[in-house]
Amino acid sequence: MVGQRVIYPLTFSITKKKRYMMKIIAAFILFFSCINVYASQHIIKIGVSSIVSAETNIKMYDGLAEYVAKRLNVPTEIVYRKSYKEMNDLISNGDVDLSFICTGAYINLNNIEVLAVPQVEGKIYYKSLLIVNKKANINSLSDLKNKVFAFTDTLSNTGYLYPVYYFITNNILNRDYFKKVYYTNSHDKSIYLVNKGVVDAAAVDNMIYDYIKKNNPANVENINILHVSKEFPNPPVVVTNTIYRNKLEEILLNMHNDPEGRKILSNLHIDKFVKINKEEYNTVKNIKVLVDKHLKDAPNKIF
Repeated sequence: MVGQRVIYPLTFSITKKKRYMMKIIAAFILFFSCINVYASQHIIKIGVSSIVSAETNIKMYDGLAEYVAKRLNVPTEIVYRKSYKEMNDLISNGDVDLSFICTGAYINLNNIEVLAVPQVEGKIYYKSLLIVNKKANINSLSDLKNKVFAFTDTLSNTGYLYPVYYFITNNILNRDYFKKVYYTNSHDKSIYLVNKGVVDAAAVDNMIYDYIKKNNPANVENINILHVSKEFPNPPVVVTNTIYRNKLEEILLNMHNDPEGRKILSNLHIDKFVKINKEEYNTVKNIKVLVDKHLKDAPNKIF
């Protein structure tokens, strides 16, 4: 009819190939939009094991958490757990993104990546110290008989695994060798208890001992070192977050090149973070094999 608009429906043909390409594009859009939503909502959770007590841990790592937050433009949160097993459970479940853990705890984890290790005074290795109270009259292993001994945590390398290995290889096969055995959950607490004479002896991380000796020498003035272990690779930093993995690695490995980063590292008594070959931890794994076999063959819990 004259003067009447006729609107025809828009029709077009989409080939099978075009439909396939459109699906791919839509999938990419969805994927990257999900990443953006994740990034805007996620909090980077930094796990810190009880290598030292809670108050000391939070004080030490607070600056590092803030530094990571600023570099990522993502909020961070320190997650502390009293036992190494509790932290390992969080790591295994992906409930923390970046974690500072003990060497012994690491070798009890499966398929967890070591992102970096701290270098301290030019070294990436540390030792277990067998420390004793000066007034306890302990000058040899045999003098430990009927004394009060403190381990830290059953997943600790320097505070449990190595000293048990050392005792076993020196024919101390049962906790009954000691008058009493305690578990303190942190190296600084073990050092404190030995220094005060509450326990006669303990096994501790040499880096924690050296830190305390340097900053509060009175807190080790009543302590003698009875035995020093061989070197082990430093406690690692592990990562479970795949989205931020590369950026977290970049931040840690370059902190020492940045004035603010160097200041934080200095407060932690760390030179810098460096890469390490995971095979370095095989020496600790071999010790664990021997200890596990001995404990398994024992009729009851001996350590």
